[in-house]
Amino acid sequence: MSVKLFSKVGAALPRALELPSESRVQAPTSPTPSPAASTPSPAIPGSADVFEQVSKAQQQWEAKFADVVQAIAPELEELAPLETKSLKDLANSVNETRNVVADDQLEKGKWGSSTPVLQQTEDANCGAATVAMLTKAKGGKEAVSDAQLMDELDSRFATKEGTTPKQLSDMLAHEGMAVKRGDSKLDKGALDGALKNGGKAVAMVDSNEISTKGNAKEAGKAHWVVIDGMDDKGRYMVKDPGNGSSYFVKPEELNKAMDSGRSQHQAGGMLIVENAQDTAPESVLAQESGKNVEALGTTPGGGSKSSRFGRESS
Repeated sequence: MSVKLFSKVGAALPRALELPSESRVQAPTSPTPSPAASTPSPAIPGSADVFEQVSKAQQQWEAKFADVVQAIAPELEELAPLETKSLKDLANSVNETRNVVADDQLEKGKWGSSTPVLQQTEDANCGAATVAMLTKAKGGKEAVSDAQLMDELDSRFATKEGTTPKQLSDMLAHEGMAVKRGDSKLDKGALDGALKNGGKAVAMVDSNEISTKGNAKEAGKAHWVVIDGMDDKGRYMVKDPGNGSSYFVKPEELNKAMDSGRSQHQAGGMLIVENAQDTAPESVLAQESGKNVEALGTTPGGGSKSSRFGRESS
């Protein structure tokens, strides 16, 4: 398959080519294939993370048509959010097909659907965004928009600095989910077992370490992400509200992101979450879950939203 990049920009290119000679791009002598024609197919087995592929193709396109992009910058700025969302939706959809425990999640965990990838709406509401993702996976609050759900959870349980582990467990209890276990570092056996048996996980990590797969040049912020499954290589699927993207990380990369969270922000680790099947009241779920989050500390996780396509998170 090929990815059609910046499709809506096509209509603006002819106008850009009519600019004065000093800013005009020389017309090609033969028909030029679409910039996306050389884009690697994200469905090729063993290929790199699809988000990296599309992001690289985007950068190549921008470099190749730099003069044109500069000439029609106002129009591109208006179209960029639409194009960016399309690319992210494509990458997230392809990654979803690589989750080898997807059926186990639905059948054993009794979730209503796979976990959607939502982008946080404020600089510090990643906690509310992760709980909103899981709530939507339960099939709950269908009549409420994603943004409304995040605002509701954030205003009720969190603070302007973000969401602490205890506040996150209270959010989950409010939405009918329970924290069954909390660890300050990656417990691969526990996480793998939970994912294969219908559970999910929420992790507090350093935002830069998780988004760069352990290659951050500087520390980011304490940040909540959802761990929603695994691929056939044993990598974990991360659903990151910082930029509304999904991607896979190796166990050691996830562990490093948790370690950096503890060393840089005095909070880090993972919470195993289950879709509560009983009719226990919210207060009971909150009390039981609250006992299982102490290992992660008390620092609020906020992260930061990123509007640009890619995995950057400051």
